[in-house]
Amino acid sequence: MQGWWMNMKTWMGGLAKAALAAVAVLASTAAGGIWYLNRDVPEPTLAEKQQSYRRAVAWIQTNEASVLKDGNSALWWMVQSAAERTGDDYLKSLVQQWTAQAYTGTSATVPWKRIVHPQADITLNMFSLQGFEPYQQFFYHAVTCQPVSLDKGGDTSEFLDAGICRPVATQVYAGDAVCSTHQLMGLKLMQRVGCPTQVDLPKLESGLLADIDQQMRWDVMFKDAYIQRVLMLRWVGGPEQVKPIWLRRVLTAQQADGGWVSGRHVPEMPDWLQPWRLGSARTAPTNFHATAQGLLIAALAITEKPR
Repeated sequence: MQGWWMNMKTWMGGLAKAALAAVAVLASTAAGGIWYLNRDVPEPTLAEKQQSYRRAVAWIQTNEASVLKDGNSALWWMVQSAAERTGDDYLKSLVQQWTAQAYTGTSATVPWKRIVHPQADITLNMFSLQGFEPYQQFFYHAVTCQPVSLDKGGDTSEFLDAGICRPVATQVYAGDAVCSTHQLMGLKLMQRVGCPTQVDLPKLESGLLADIDQQMRWDVMFKDAYIQRVLMLRWVGGPEQVKPIWLRRVLTAQQADGGWVSGRHVPEMPDWLQPWRLGSARTAPTNFHATAQGLLIAALAITEKPR
């Protein structure tokens, strides 16, 4: 019996050592991956950026019929911004076409119109917000300058608090991955519309940009939140806020048809090496939600001054 117990202790000790070794290997691999995906690389060339932009516009043209059916005004704001930055007549015309069909008849004065036309005349309708996510209600606040009551209590003024997406570990990494980017987009929208506020918005924006920078350095899996983070750093903060490797990863993630996918994947790895839980996302169809963001990132990249 004593011999059996000694053998069991030896076996358990070996198992514990093996487990610790496995953890050490995984930790080292993760640390190496984080370093590699944040390493210093040359800035993508202007030709690479221009090619990415042209391919993104081509995706919009190919999928024009389905894109025009998408009612997400925030995405059309991005397309509009890309058109304004590049002077792209096709995109300008497309935004005008979508606006004409989206905001007509009883929809002519809906508040969401201010996302693309910030000074448009609107009619308030708080009942239309039932079932919306809190950040969407904050966008409504941003275009109407009127706080919206939240189901959990309080109102959307809480999005003017620097701590709503903190601590990042629980509120972002383990919670809503796009909490900070959505908050920052709402603030940009408030400024675009011209809502009066006593909050120091530049200070709040600066803190959010710092948080998003931290998220980029630690949460390296490519997904919708990754694209949003690169976009907001570049759109709000400027080119100096985006490491060349982050922009290069966005360009690398562009699919063969010129669009982007929102699912989790590793752009640097070929499809056959994608982990099985991630590979299906890599091969998922490209979509307007991800591509509108990628389009604007490319438009900003080709129109900004060199570093």
